[in-house]
Amino acid sequence: MEQPDDDSLRLALAEVRDLQRTVVVLRSELELSHQERQHVVQDALSFAHSEITQLRETVAALRASLERVTQEKLDALQQASTLHHGEVAQLHDTIRALRDTLEARA
Repeated sequence: MEQPDDDSLRLALAEVRDLQRTVVVLRSELELSHQERQHVVQDALSFAHSEITQLRETVAALRASLERVTQEKLDALQQASTLHHGEVAQLHDTIRALRDTLEARA
């Protein structure tokens, strides 16, 4: 009777050792999986940060371009307005000169 108990004990101890090894392997795999997941998350965050930075730079460049174009249009309008007022003043002077000439003949 002693023999089956020793065999059962040895089998039970062997099973416990196998289970302990399995636990160690599974724990290592779980830690490795966690590290890989952390790496993937870190890469995704880094990519997102880079994309956000690039988009902000693009927005800033577009805003600067829009402001430049707007200022150029305002300058062109101001120049056209100045030219227009100069032409109008010149036409008024021509009208006065012609009127004075006509009045002097009459």
